Amino acid sequence: MEPRKQQVMTTFLAYRNTLDAHYDQRERVIKCSRDITALSKKMVFSLLRITQDSPEKVFKDVEFKHNQVLELFAKMSKEMQGSNAMKYNRQATPGIQEYIEAVGLWRFLQHNELITKKQVLESLTIESDGNATPLVSVTDEDYLLGISDLPGEVNRYCINSIGKGDREAVSKCLAFLRMLKEGVSLVLSVRKYNNLEKKVPVLNSSLEKIEKAFYSMTIRECEMENINPATISASGIAAECNMDTS
Repeated sequence: MEPRKQQVMTTFLAYRNTLDAHYDQRERVIKCSRDITALSKKMVFSLLRITQDSPEKVFKDVEFKHNQVLELFAKMSKEMQGSNAMKYNRQATPGIQEYIEAVGLWRFLQHNELITKKQVLESLTIESDGNATPLVSVTDEDYLLGISDLPGEVNRYCINSIGKGDREAVSKCLAFLRMLKEGVSLVLSVRKYNNLEKKVPVLNSSLEKIEKAFYSMTIRECEMENINPATISASGIAAECNMDTS
């Protein structure tokens, strides 16, 4: 083979190997992100059982799943060193956002507060050679989109609490979503995030549902306080229900 042709072949083989390595690395990041997403969803499902099981049991189960998620992040971090952190951020961000949603719900149920970006990074930090290093980088957009998914899960928790007659829990959910809406509105007034704007209607809808539920619970409690059981007779109940007591 002529030297010039040999040089061209060598160059193209190098390009092919580089592209193959890139696509293989990209696929590994995508797989890790999917696994993190799936396990983070399981964390959320476990947390929503808090209205049925004891908090200690629920949080212990979530802690176990959280350690598994960290193992996946450690695996993914090997593929995202240096400039690869931003290069593959688009592939990693679905898992990161789902993780933020899970730990955000965990933080809310434990401490009744919104998780901060700093706390998210701390939860993803490991000790290595005496230095604390985050497993992956979390952008502002990752954080904002992650916490903006919280309203749906808080709404589910609120519905479960209503079934238990837990008015205090409903009140906490209402205050939390009002605070979250205020924060999101403030962020959007300063900077435009298209993906964040798309999630605002869901936030408003969840907030409206919880407001209606809280007001209904309050009204029912007031009505029950004004009822004197001694004045209620079988005939009176039947009359109210249009029933024949004979």
